[in-house]
Amino acid sequence: MGGRLLTKVRQTHPGRLIELDDIVGQLRENGHSIGRTRRAVVDGVRRQRGAFTADDLAAAVPDVHVATVYRTLALLEEIGAVRHTHLSHGPAVYESAAAVDVRHLVCEVCGRHLAVPSSIFGSARKRLERDYDFLLDGSHFAVVGRCRQCADADPPPMT
Repeated sequence: MGGRLLTKVRQTHPGRLIELDDIVGQLRENGHSIGRTRRAVVDGVRRQRGAFTADDLAAAVPDVHVATVYRTLALLEEIGAVRHTHLSHGPAVYESAAAVDVRHLVCEVCGRHLAVPSSIFGSARKRLERDYDFLLDGSHFAVVGRCRQCADADPPPMT
């Protein structure tokens, strides 16, 4: 395709992550209005504990259309208040930027989801940087494998 960029990765702002209490101020600072529906979504995000899907959030703010929930989540991601992670074949999960030190593991058999400290990947991150000049982020996609219970029940083929 002659060097054309086919997809754009939404940039996160790891140096500018903001706390949930600062969302409204940051939105206003970036020229965004804070109406009743956007405030309802922001308040819904503040009430979430742990990772949540857009549908979870939409259920928590039933008077707001799901499309508005998605648009507001995208805006919150742009300002560094939330980030999303693709766990596997299901919907992306969102979490507050305060969870920046967490990475996700997903069992490809049972779908079990486990959040682990990002420091677990420290040696792989260092080796990729040293040996391949590649800086690993690892927050956008989950690491897919098998939990112990599924692996013991049906071991994966050896490659």
